[in-house]
Amino acid sequence: MKSTYGWTKQFLTKDGKPILPVMGEFHFSRYPHRYWREELEKMKAGGVEIVSTYIFWNHHEDIHGNIHWDGDRDIHSFLKCCGEVGLLAFLRPGPWCHGEARHGGFPDRLIESDMHLRSNDPAYLGEVRRFWSSLFEQTESDLFKNGGPVIGIQIENEYSKGGSGCGDEHIRTLTKIAKEIGFDVPLWTATGWSSYIGDLLPVSGGYVEEPWHSSIGELPANDCFIFADKEHLPNIGKYLFDASLFPFLTAELGGGLQVTYNRRPRVSAADIGAASLIRLGSGANLLGYYVFHGGTNPVGEKYTLQESKSVGNSCDLPAFSYDFQAPIREFGSIAESFREIRMLSMFLKDFGETLAPMDAVIPEDSPRDPEDTESLRTAVRTDEKRGFIFINNYQRRRNMKKHENVCLRAGDVSFEPIDILPGEYFFLPFHMMLGETELISAAATPLCRLRDGFVFYADRDARYRWNGKSAKVLTLSRKDAKNAVKVKFDDEYLIICKQPVIETSDGVYCLARKDVELKIFPNLPDSGAEFENEPSRCTLPLPESAIKLTVNPLMKVSDIYREYELLLDGTITGDDVFLTVDYEGDQAELIVDGIKAADDYYRGDCWEIGLKRWDFPRKMLLRIFAMTQGAPVFTDEPLNFENGRALRLNGVTAKEEFRIQISPDILSGSDKI
Repeated sequence: MKSTYGWTKQFLTKDGKPILPVMGEFHFSRYPHRYWREELEKMKAGGVEIVSTYIFWNHHEDIHGNIHWDGDRDIHSFLKCCGEVGLLAFLRPGPWCHGEARHGGFPDRLIESDMHLRSNDPAYLGEVRRFWSSLFEQTESDLFKNGGPVIGIQIENEYSKGGSGCGDEHIRTLTKIAKEIGFDVPLWTATGWSSYIGDLLPVSGGYVEEPWHSSIGELPANDCFIFADKEHLPNIGKYLFDASLFPFLTAELGGGLQVTYNRRPRVSAADIGAASLIRLGSGANLLGYYVFHGGTNPVGEKYTLQESKSVGNSCDLPAFSYDFQAPIREFGSIAESFREIRMLSMFLKDFGETLAPMDAVIPEDSPRDPEDTESLRTAVRTDEKRGFIFINNYQRRRNMKKHENVCLRAGDVSFEPIDILPGEYFFLPFHMMLGETELISAAATPLCRLRDGFVFYADRDARYRWNGKSAKVLTLSRKDAKNAVKVKFDDEYLIICKQPVIETSDGVYCLARKDVELKIFPNLPDSGAEFENEPSRCTLPLPESAIKLTVNPLMKVSDIYREYELLLDGTITGDDVFLTVDYEGDQAELIVDGIKAADDYYRGDCWEIGLKRWDFPRKMLLRIFAMTQGAPVFTDEPLNFENGRALRLNGVTAKEEFRIQISPDILSGSDKI
């Protein structure tokens, strides 16, 4: 029987039951289509259940009347792949998208016309109808009602244009056009920050920094780290609707940040983990990450398609890179933030139905000012008996106070005193039902179910308090929880691995650049052990790598840039080869076959480039540009200038990444650590 999706004013529903899914943005037209499936499998392994994607108009119709739906622009093949991998999908067709694209995705001819864009101007609406009709021809079979994965559509984006033929009237008109064309999905949304939403579901956002900001100095403390319920959300402006009528859904919870030329903040995993916990504790019932997977801008038929000041956008961005410092980076490598999100998604997959109906309660003494580094930040989600207390003692780029012997209280439960360190963020259960057993409280965070037991994590004494008999519980450290993934062989297993573990329909594999060390809970079947705290351990050795990288500085040296010849030699047997470029300067470019293929704005970390998309070129050119002292650029950490310039290459390495298959046979036959 086919499932049904809907919503109440508190949560989304599946077959009438509450759900709390994770959504992640991935722009198919910003990634090579031959790798879509493996990247979607990575997203699923990171806990994503719904893939959202912009359809940038100028990626498909740069020249009027010449609409492309092939290759990297083949939306139907992308959505079909989502369904085959087991993911749902959410379309964001604009018509204006933003997404740091040239003109927000509008083709140049629209900008150059005398049409009243983003309004009910008949000429403009006619163009929208024509493009959307072409999109519908590609995606009709992918709609959920037709057996496809598409359960939702977002209309427009960040729409705040008022006046005649605009505002809610325009959103309603666009929605009507989409439905007249034939789009029919369970969920219709619109961005809700300072925006008109018509009659659609509002979605919210929040980013841990503001790279679009005009300042090139330190910004005030970001309010994404302050608990606030859906009617008092920070950082998204004044509502143009009654928030109490709708569930609290996010679609642009920053999975990272796209740097601009003038502002280049560096995102940490803790930034993303703490901001995610804040939204969950504030009552969010959809964690929608923008973006979850970085990408690369395509090149248009006339222009590059990035946002730039030269065409009236507010910022300059790299011509190619849309890395976004995302959980999955521009070339498919896994960031530390992936693990932070996966911890939450594992909990939500097993306990989201319980959490979703719970109200968010923000105590009066929980601070509203993000510059307050002294007060402990807390929130409670509860059904008036059971629930979870959320604690945040993290603020990006601020030093927080240590809180000693804190006696937390939620409902009628008083927790035993604990110390809360600077930078910590976590949540704790009270009156939590684990099967038929009631956990009164614990100083540990639930992660997932495992067989007939439950997994928690803590870096302190967990202090489980039970109402009667205890449940079967495994307690991990937070470090192990970040590296944990639940997979299915003959039964459920929890694998602890520093490298990403991906479960697919063809089996389970690990992406690795060094030997793979595994801890497995419970012990393997042939060990004769039951569910217990001592794991099996094994090591899977990496194949020998014969590749060699030679870096030759070229004679052409200037105050503006320097060039290096990169020569890759040896037989490649891995899945990919990653260059890691450790440089300091303004920006860098990689030239392949005489053509600029990749670029990067320096932000204080190494630039990592996967080579398989160019079929492993053996000869490349690296060009690094100097940063001039006093340039209008903000970075989290200052550069080291010499004679008024920063321009240096500290080193370049090349490493193969291998797919290492994991199976019960391999594990049981491996040497114990």
